[in-house]
Amino acid sequence: MNKPRNIVLLTTWFPPMNGVAVNRMEAFEMYWNKAETNFHIITLLADKKMKREEHTTGARILRLPNKPLIDIWPTIPGDPKWLHYTKVAWNILVNKLVPHRQMDWAKRALAALQELHTQYPIDVIISSAFPIEPHWVAKEFCKSHPDVMWVADSRDELSKNPHIDEKSRRQYLEVEAWINSYAQVATSVSGPIVADFQHLLPNVPIVAEIRNGHNLELPSPANYQFNEVFTIVYAGTFYGARKPNTFFQGMLAFLERNKYAKILIRFVGTSHNFSYPQHNRIEVAFLPKCSNAEACRQQELADANLLLLPILEARGVYSGKLFDYLAACKPIIAVVDPTDVAAELIRECDGGYIAHFDDIGEISKAIEKAYLQWESRAIFQSDRIKVNGLHRRYQVAHLQSLVEGQFLKFRSKSQM
Repeated sequence: MNKPRNIVLLTTWFPPMNGVAVNRMEAFEMYWNKAETNFHIITLLADKKMKREEHTTGARILRLPNKPLIDIWPTIPGDPKWLHYTKVAWNILVNKLVPHRQMDWAKRALAALQELHTQYPIDVIISSAFPIEPHWVAKEFCKSHPDVMWVADSRDELSKNPHIDEKSRRQYLEVEAWINSYAQVATSVSGPIVADFQHLLPNVPIVAEIRNGHNLELPSPANYQFNEVFTIVYAGTFYGARKPNTFFQGMLAFLERNKYAKILIRFVGTSHNFSYPQHNRIEVAFLPKCSNAEACRQQELADANLLLLPILEARGVYSGKLFDYLAACKPIIAVVDPTDVAAELIRECDGGYIAHFDDIGEISKAIEKAYLQWESRAIFQSDRIKVNGLHRRYQVAHLQSLVEGQFLKFRSKSQM
């Protein structure tokens, strides 16, 4: 057998849920060339309204429930501040008391995997974390089925995450030991994280970068539009150190120098858990949480899109929205670490204007560059060839090539 015939994707994130992780998992299924492959997805029944079983073109989706004894309290954009912080505190407590909240789902998934294997002998399992339960299912299955190849996709750091406590770090070291013992391919989203995994997983033959990418066709320059008032869009949420304080300080400095400038800022799906300056030339609008398609439409309608990534000890954070911002072909005001991967990618694609997250003067100048580009009514010229190359179809094609190449070596070795 030259190529894997039956592939299973294990993930707790899949449509109709929303989010960066969902987009990544959907792309794995959507763009995998299934000419000779049966593709199965075992995922989470996150809502009773979801279909337990569903068939798409070339794929079968099985959704299983998770019934923990204690569960988190979902935060909702528009929650009052007191309620938002109450939910956050409760969720922190739950995560400490019940570190593996998806384990009920995981046990169901393992049983479903065993049953599936009797009907369609599985060749490759792709598991994606966080949470780590999909990795646990893959590990348990591959321990008893050493002829099944495991691809471990870890979207973020595990033990190298600088924001976890020592207990969590020890747990993630154990997960890395599972991957190192049983996986044949490991993937993550950026070069620095992959470099850490290459060091942590010396027994895994392939450790590779598969970026999140975008899923958009680039808008035609002929349809490029400008708003009457300079409009900045931010799509996403604020939490922890990711707050717009320095951005607003930079904006005030810009307005001080540009006495006639006016700015409209649209926050798309953003909780109002931050303060902003009251200024007669700053208008702030909060748009409700929406689909990714609608958020992308808002980014295309913007005159500039705002990326905020605080400078952290961990490196290699692109932010999923960056790829959609690039695909909108409007300038990005990037308030980031100028030495990290997000800034590097924006420079590579000529995608916008970069400012150090803590440098008010640089932020002010980045806003001014985007404003002057809008004021001159000049179409923003990013590198469309490079931006188009970030489409998820190319990321998944690269993953498929790696998996199929390693599958031949793995099966040859297992049959010796």
